[in-house]
Amino acid sequence: MSLLHVVLLSFEPELGDAEVEELHAQVRTWPEAIGGFEQLALGAPLFTERARGYHWMLQIVAPDADALERYQVHPVHQRFAAWTREHGVTVLAFDYVLDASTVLVGRG
Repeated sequence: MSLLHVVLLSFEPELGDAEVEELHAQVRTWPEAIGGFEQLALGAPLFTERARGYHWMLQIVAPDADALERYQVHPVHQRFAAWTREHGVTVLAFDYVLDASTVLVGRG
């Protein structure tokens, strides 16, 4: 049973080029520093008008609830969360189980 963790990030003011590089640089360290991910993705919306003011989406597939909890409390993630707060973030997070009842096409 894997879990999907989706986080939408909106920054006010929007991040500048150097801050976007820092955002990516921090998340790129997570596989080695934190580990436990089946999938890790970070991207900006293709269609900004549909994103309703959110600038970035972070998506994590974790193997189980324990792995998701370890990521959330890990000091590297906590530093990232503090960095985003310092940069005026608004966060929307959503987690759910990936199983036969939620995955309609693909693995489940």
